[in-house]
Amino acid sequence: MAILTPQDLEIYMGKTFTNAQEDAAQSILASLESELEYYLHRPLGAKVFSDEVHKLVPNQRQIFLRNAPVHSVTDFYVGMPGEEVEQNIEDFDIFPWGIDNVRIAGTGNQALVTYTAGMTSSDTVALERVLYSAATREMGKFLIDAQGLGRLKVEGTDYLFPQGGEGGFTPAELNSVKRFKRRVLV
Repeated sequence: MAILTPQDLEIYMGKTFTNAQEDAAQSILASLESELEYYLHRPLGAKVFSDEVHKLVPNQRQIFLRNAPVHSVTDFYVGMPGEEVEQNIEDFDIFPWGIDNVRIAGTGNQALVTYTAGMTSSDTVALERVLYSAATREMGKFLIDAQGLGRLKVEGTDYLFPQGGEGGFTPAELNSVKRFKRRVLV
């Protein structure tokens, strides 16, 4: 799920893109959103994760899913590898972190879970600002490079355009979204 579209960026920048510029904007937005997902350790929008494998131990009561927040669990199988039995999802409690009320008695069991997880649209609204900022900066570099401009003098004002430089998010931008970062154990 894209948080921003090239059309959103056009409005924000007050510019109408050509087809090539719109393609570039789409690519820039996709790479920035991918970078943000990696940094936050969570999907930005709802995504389906199929047959996620969890090794189970006796007396285990909870399964912490690898992606959060969990919106829904559609398939849940438990048993020996290759012999898993479908479970009635309504027998379990589904939380944003995973599945509770699991009762594992034997050893060597595993669970296969298919579920939908990702940030809600109200959470992603808070990420728009940093995406707009970084995408505008990246799109500005693209437009400047396309024109071959290095310096521009207009009405007594001298603009010097930065060459290259780091792309992506600034440390301040990443710090502003750190509250959404999910801690993961490796």
